Amino acid sequence: MKRIIKASLALAILSIISACTTQKSRSDMSALGELYHNTTAHYNGYFNAEELLAASIESLNQQHQDNYTKLLPMYEYVAAENPQSEAPGLDEAIKKVTVVVNLHRYSKWTDDCYLLVGKAQYLKQDYEAAEETFRYMVSEYSPEKMKEREKVSKQDKKVKKKKKKKKSRRGKKGKKKGKSTKLDKEKERALKQYKKAVKKAKKKGAKAPPRPDILKRKSEAEEQAEEKMAAAEEKKEEEAKEDKPDNDDGLLKHRPAYQEGLLWLARTMIERDNYDAAIAYMAELENDRNTYSGIRGQLEAVKAYYHIHRQDYVQALPALENAIESEKDKNQRARYAFIMAQIFQMNGNATGAYASFQQALKLKPGYEMEFNCKLNMAQNAWASGSGSAYEARENLAKLLKDPKNADYKDQIYFALAQIALKNGERDEAITNLELSLLHSRQNQAQRAESYLTLADLYYEAEDYVPAKNYYDSTLQVLTATDSRYLRVQNLSSNLTEIAANIQVIELQDSLLRISRMSESEREELAMSIKKEQDELRRQQIAAKAGAAAGLPATPRRAIGGAGALQQESSFFAYDDRALKRGRREFERKWDNRPLEDNWRRSSRRDASAFEQAAEEEFASRSSDVLTEEEVSKLLGNVPKTEGEIAAANLKIQEAMYNLGSLYRERLQNLPKAIEMFETLDRRYPSNNYELDSWYQLYIIYNGMGNKPRAEEYANKILEKYQNSKYAMVIRNPAYAEELAQENRLLNEYYDATYSAFTTGNYRVAYDKSVSAKEKFGAANPYQPKFALLAAMSTGSLEGKEAYVSALQEVIARYPDTDEQRRAREILRLLGESAASLPGGAKEEIEQFKVEDDALHYVIVVFKNNESDLNKNKVTVSDYNEKYHKLDRLRISNIYLGTDADSRLPILVLRRFKDKAEAMKYYTGVQKNQSDFIPSAEGYELFPVTQNNYREILKEKSVENYRAFFQLNYLK
Repeated sequence: MKRIIKASLALAILSIISACTTQKSRSDMSALGELYHNTTAHYNGYFNAEELLAASIESLNQQHQDNYTKLLPMYEYVAAENPQSEAPGLDEAIKKVTVVVNLHRYSKWTDDCYLLVGKAQYLKQDYEAAEETFRYMVSEYSPEKMKEREKVSKQDKKVKKKKKKKKSRRGKKGKKKGKSTKLDKEKERALKQYKKAVKKAKKKGAKAPPRPDILKRKSEAEEQAEEKMAAAEEKKEEEAKEDKPDNDDGLLKHRPAYQEGLLWLARTMIERDNYDAAIAYMAELENDRNTYSGIRGQLEAVKAYYHIHRQDYVQALPALENAIESEKDKNQRARYAFIMAQIFQMNGNATGAYASFQQALKLKPGYEMEFNCKLNMAQNAWASGSGSAYEARENLAKLLKDPKNADYKDQIYFALAQIALKNGERDEAITNLELSLLHSRQNQAQRAESYLTLADLYYEAEDYVPAKNYYDSTLQVLTATDSRYLRVQNLSSNLTEIAANIQVIELQDSLLRISRMSESEREELAMSIKKEQDELRRQQIAAKAGAAAGLPATPRRAIGGAGALQQESSFFAYDDRALKRGRREFERKWDNRPLEDNWRRSSRRDASAFEQAAEEEFASRSSDVLTEEEVSKLLGNVPKTEGEIAAANLKIQEAMYNLGSLYRERLQNLPKAIEMFETLDRRYPSNNYELDSWYQLYIIYNGMGNKPRAEEYANKILEKYQNSKYAMVIRNPAYAEELAQENRLLNEYYDATYSAFTTGNYRVAYDKSVSAKEKFGAANPYQPKFALLAAMSTGSLEGKEAYVSALQEVIARYPDTDEQRRAREILRLLGESAASLPGGAKEEIEQFKVEDDALHYVIVVFKNNESDLNKNKVTVSDYNEKYHKLDRLRISNIYLGTDADSRLPILVLRRFKDKAEAMKYYTGVQKNQSDFIPSAEGYELFPVTQNNYREILKEKSVENYRAFFQLNYLK
């Protein structure tokens, strides 16, 4: 028995080995061969790749943090901020199934392999590559092509089988051919003899003799006739087999991947904004009666995703409802229900929102979603009329008291703020928003919402300083992809000068008010300031202790601090340096305390001693009486002389005029502009800005259709400033056109001057810059620009010494201008390197060309010529292996510059198809810097075309390309 088992096992092994040999076509494979390829393809490479894909999806899901104040994404892994972090695993999955396809092309899992490649590319958000893969997959593995391929394979097998049988018959015929003639002759003789014997027997009346055996043997013709009949019967049986559908998948059950591929192709087209194609693919699946039920369920989710992507939110509701019914995963069903509720909420349907939040809650999702369901239900119950604002607040108060919600207090306070706003309770709303920020811990999305709501509230109230600060804080936590980002950025930018001028007025008014105080009042104020400073120092100690213990920030740190304006002042209310000095004094005395949990607890033996010593430190400095020197130091910026008082008033006048202009031009807030200009006129009669402010008021009132007020200011200008340009415009409206023409000529002249400079015609640029003063007057608005161009042209014509002198003159003549700041920056660069000199024409950025579709490199420019190039090369190679394994990037290195002491090492990464691919690499490095070159090395990264790379090599510097890159790649 054992021998039989061993023999059978050996026979099976030999059969499998023979089946493993490479086949020329599918028809060459035996049934055992097909089983081998199907089993190996599925349980080796494909299975492992599927596990890698699942792990990447889970990792991307974990990477994404839901922002419940915005519409949740349907697929968390698509909303992940850094999909490139999963590139190594996904690339490995692609590699594994590629091997499977090459080794087992005719297995039933080849279509699944292509599907998996497309999914991996989709997860990396390489939608162009994913589209290409999915299109190939649905084209090559469509039901029609699969049937055609199967039919051809069966026909090939049939033909080969026939040939084999024919060959066998020929062999038999060859052996019989020689015997055939002899047999026939013998049978003929035997037959004659048999007939004679039968006749003799009849004559004698005897029994007929038995038939000879030779006559019983079949002739060749008879055998051929029988073979034809057998072949016809066999053909009938084969045809019957062909008509019968082949549903037998053997040991491995397999479902064609075509429909799932079509579904993912539709999703890819949605991501690429090709909505017509997406609709077509979804319609094909929907209209096909053979579409699997599981695919139909997923199709409903994709339809909802399509409508949400197009912001047709109401259209998404029926599809979401169907998706909830067909989805098997409980958490995903809860997500769909929550999204439905959010859409109802967006459209003011509080009743529908409440019901959908309740549906999501019944599905028992994770606690964060459960909490947000309860939070929203509390608000929507009131909004739908099924409860009062009081009840909503009571429900939210219960949530606040629940210890499980300690990490969600910021969201609860934000919800309370929303209720207060709907009730018109602005102050209550602001208080709750500040509490939301105070209790905010890790939820950056909620911080952004609270900051932005506060900023908008202050902006609407025309309280522009806190509005500016909160917009700045919003920008620090709001993601750049948020649709509101540009609006916030614009508001922050527009309010920068407005807030700065408001603070100038407030500061100078405070200083002037103090200057009018009596000596005793000043001493009392100084004492109050000192106590406040001591209190601030105490808060710093508490903040330091709180940070060590992991406690949330204090209100001062948490609310609006990030956007504080950088106003130069030593006045206590604006001087942040005083606070820093206090911190330094604290650290000198107490050093940096170790970051230990709960260091303030009384159970710590040294805690009370530490706090007592701190109190003694403050007590030693405190006194009920301040010396004259201390008062003078605390009130150092207070104007004392008439000249200082006059200077403070001039600052106020300038800030008021600036504010009026900014209100009109930046915010289009005409009532506020009128208020500021008229306050300036009333508070400071005959001020330096009187004419300009009157003309502004004339323009504003005229535009508003208030003719009497417009005429009032027109008459004031005509009476007091009859020879001014404004008076000439009022008397002769055509003069305004003449001024406009003069401005056009000035613009054209400047453009021509700048063009001469950028093309290297420095002598022409210098002459035109110098002539501008005489041609358009010293007061023309472009004069600072002409002066800077003249200085830069001087640098090219006369060298560094003349260049520095000309720049210094620009700085002296044109204070508080962009040109002054630019000149200072150039001087700073000149102090570091002479490379900032304008030099020849090829040092301008026009030297570089914009070629978005051209082949690109990425260069790494090190700032230190002593950088270990080989070590960094290995680091970059490891990064590429991890994140760009399939891109086959090559690395080379060169040195930029000729001087051995100053030349800079460069790594060149080749190559990228176009600008988009190179920028994708650049963005990936920004997100995964810890895996790239250590930041301590000091380097810059630039995508660059081949042509522009050659220009950099010619210039031996990246100074000019840096500006070109910032302008054309980072815009």
